[in-house]
Amino acid sequence: METLRSLFGGGGSSGLEAFGESIRDQASQLLGTSNDCPAQRRGRVTGDHKFQFSLHFEPRSEHGGLCQTGVLVASGRSPDSRTLPLTCRWLRRIGSHTVEIPGISSSMYHASADDVGMQILCLAEAEQNRGAFGVAQSCIGPFELDPITRMSLENIVSSGASRFPVRHFRDQNDPHPRDLQIHVTQDHVKVVHPGAERGSNEVMAPYSADFPKVIIHPTDTCKFRLELSEEQDKVFHFVALSRTSRDLIALLIRTFHARQYVATSFVLSRLYQDPARPGAPLTTALLQDFDLQRLGDRLGKELDRTVGQLEAVERVVRTSNNEKRELQAQLSETIGSYTEAIEQLHQQLAPAAKGGMVAALQLQIHDGRALHSKLQLELQELRQRLDEEQRATGPYGSDGPAAQMRARTVETYRAEIAKLRAQISALAGSEKQHSERDSTRAEELRRLRGDVDSLSREKEGLERMVAEGGKSKDELIENFLYAKGCLDKLQIASITSPACSPEHERQVAQLRETYNQVVDERNRLMVRVEALDKDREKQKQFRESTLEKATQANARLLEERDKLEKEKARVSTLYQQTMAMLAHSAANADYEEEDEAVLQASREEVAKKRELLQKKEQEGESLRQRLKKLAMV
Repeated sequence: METLRSLFGGGGSSGLEAFGESIRDQASQLLGTSNDCPAQRRGRVTGDHKFQFSLHFEPRSEHGGLCQTGVLVASGRSPDSRTLPLTCRWLRRIGSHTVEIPGISSSMYHASADDVGMQILCLAEAEQNRGAFGVAQSCIGPFELDPITRMSLENIVSSGASRFPVRHFRDQNDPHPRDLQIHVTQDHVKVVHPGAERGSNEVMAPYSADFPKVIIHPTDTCKFRLELSEEQDKVFHFVALSRTSRDLIALLIRTFHARQYVATSFVLSRLYQDPARPGAPLTTALLQDFDLQRLGDRLGKELDRTVGQLEAVERVVRTSNNEKRELQAQLSETIGSYTEAIEQLHQQLAPAAKGGMVAALQLQIHDGRALHSKLQLELQELRQRLDEEQRATGPYGSDGPAAQMRARTVETYRAEIAKLRAQISALAGSEKQHSERDSTRAEELRRLRGDVDSLSREKEGLERMVAEGGKSKDELIENFLYAKGCLDKLQIASITSPACSPEHERQVAQLRETYNQVVDERNRLMVRVEALDKDREKQKQFRESTLEKATQANARLLEERDKLEKEKARVSTLYQQTMAMLAHSAANADYEEEDEAVLQASREEVAKKRELLQKKEQEGESLRQRLKKLAMV
């Protein structure tokens, strides 16, 4: 056992449960079980938990499938096989989206109309148990609509409207609820009082984007909330007569809400009628003799129209040729001006390409640098000589004429050095200006070459357009000649063709008469089909009214049955009280005869009530049989 647990993971019993669930799933797949089989009524358990958990579905009938009329039950056991109290979270899942169901945390969940087409997910956790911890997860579904509810819903949708008796509670602790009716039609939902006058005490809401909407209670199988608008006085808390009645109300309102924008009757009314003349009989097309003169006139008009189109094309071609010549002249003029500008640029750039001006500038710069180095050497020699003279003359020889001469010589040399430096900087600046000018001229030359290329491409495009215009002109001329030849042949054939024979004319007359008879027969059949459609519509309305009456009678019988059950309970209570009084007064002999009379009267009343109850049950059973027959019809 320990080896198996270590093999299936450290989750304890959860690993064994997952292994068992996988084996059951594989067995059900191999055996081909369906959703209606008991094997599919258990959810697959996953999650990290330390207790045994199971989720199973209990249908209303033994062989029922996963329908909205059943109950989901979650159960848990500890490792020592003790029953564990669970705290459950219930969620609905469709695809990859999950929505939590609010207001329920017990281990039992009643499915409803909200769960049709969805899966139910249960997250269970043990309450205050150290040995059992973790969260178990199980999923079951998708749920389907009960066949009986589906048939009832289809009948009501086909009829277009229905009424449902409900009980209205103003709040949760309302001791005196009211008996109301909900009228559901294709256009609106209305809440009315059965005994009130028409329109005096009713609330109506047409179908809009958000309202009306039905919110089903998660724990009670008969309660629901109907919201007709955002106002609080139009929010009603109802209790239906049964679970099926509540699901029918919710599904019918949602169905009509979804179909409100595209009604079936509107589509059918627009589909089965003539858009031009609704209801008018079909007309026949009159046959006409073949008129050669009319055909010739029509061909002549077509020929004239073709000739006019040809003349328009010729005008367009002439205009295109004139524009082509003008564009060629402009293009040649532009090319000539661009050629002259390019030649001038080449002439300006030729000396620079041969190295004349740039070489001269480079030589001047080289000479200036050589002169600068020579002057620096002379300056160093003069500084050395000046230092020697200063050392030779001593501190008192600085004011003599020789010192003044040397100072003037130094100033002269300094002025010459500054002048040479200015010349060198001027030469360097002129070199930069010449290089910038050369780059600007090169860019201008590239731009002019690009313009020449674009003009050449435009010229080629215009030449292609001229060629295509010539081809279209040739095609139009060829078509004109072909139409003219066909017209000539037709005129010659009309002149040389012989007259029609009397036998051929008789055959044509017989065919016309046969065609007229067939058209009359078709019109007669159409009228008969319309009459049959009207009769079928009347029968449908009669059956719908009969079904509505039967539904109302069934509702009344249900109400009477509830009243009889209440009366039965009251009589039973009275009978028990009577028996208690008899037992209490058994010692008193004076009232024995009176007690026996009371007991006999009570027994007779109970017998009468039982007979009345049996009679009502028989009437209800016969009414159910009639409803089934009407539904089958």
